[in-house]
Amino acid sequence: MERPSLPPLPANLTKTEQLDPLTAKPSGKLITIDQAVFLEIVTRLAEAIGAVERGNGRAVAIAQERECQRAILSTGTAPKGC
Repeated sequence: MERPSLPPLPANLTKTEQLDPLTAKPSGKLITIDQAVFLEIVTRLAEAIGAVERGNGRAVAIAQERECQRAILSTGTAPKGC
């Protein structure tokens, strides 16, 4: 009897994202910005970085889970680490 196999996952479920590093250099042109606006911008940036990190964690977990499922279906036993 042939063991079932899993269909391939869509690439967007296992692809990790990466944010470009901040590269702005001081221009010498100073501006004034309200502290509340600045804090909101910094907070939103931190939230975006956190969202990318959580998404990457999910993508890796999905790929690992799929690999464990594939191994179980093909061999009938769970490999070490699954």
